Amino acid sequence: MANMTTTQGRYLSFIHAYILRHGCPPAESDIAAALCVSPPSVNQMVKTLEKKGVILRHPGQPRALEILIPEDEIPPWNARRSGASTNPNARARKPAAPAPAPAPPANLYILTVILLSGPMSDEYANKFILRTIEIRGDQTLDDLHRAIFEAFNRSDERPYEFHLGKRPSDPDGPVYGLPDARPPEPRKKAGRGDARATTLDDLNLKPERAFGYWFDFKVNWYHQVQVERIEQAIPTVPYPRVTKRLGKAPPQMQTP
Repeated sequence: MANMTTTQGRYLSFIHAYILRHGCPPAESDIAAALCVSPPSVNQMVKTLEKKGVILRHPGQPRALEILIPEDEIPPWNARRSGASTNPNARARKPAAPAPAPAPPANLYILTVILLSGPMSDEYANKFILRTIEIRGDQTLDDLHRAIFEAFNRSDERPYEFHLGKRPSDPDGPVYGLPDARPPEPRKKAGRGDARATTLDDLNLKPERAFGYWFDFKVNWYHQVQVERIEQAIPTVPYPRVTKRLGKAPPQMQTP
């Protein structure tokens, strides 16, 4: 049974009861109204329940809370837990699906990805376009590429590289990409690694470390990636995931 405080159990029981009644999860405003608490308190509690592995959030999606523990471990809403129900009309509970197996403990890298340059129209010029991405340390640079690709609403796969030199645009630092996707001019000093075989933990990254991400060598979309902090990953959360979007992403220019 999940180890929760009385208050945590009350939040969880309301979420469960709301789903049973409405067929969808509650918004945080619904929880705040029902429990007579402030929206920031709800947001903090939802994050706490996620860290305990009893629910799953989907940041950026409305009404996207998902309960992960079996139904018989959820306290009843607005009732004392006293064993079997005495209501003869009460429906028998269906066995809950087993919770997903937790992933091994891992570092969690919180990265800020800023679009620096690319073939943008005047509509996007001089705009601050940013995405915050969470990714486990045992995931690869290719996984990070895929997360950035989707976070910026791209649709056409193109070659890419990560630049891990002394600065994001350091031409002489090590680069990581796909072995069969080299830029037009080979780098003279840089070592080259396979992004599919290189994990975030392999890079020995530290908070405030910044590096570059170059997408599509013909039109040159260039980004700065910065490590904001390193935490412990929540075992039940699917990573990588985007937790913040600032600014509308420009459309990807199709190139031959």
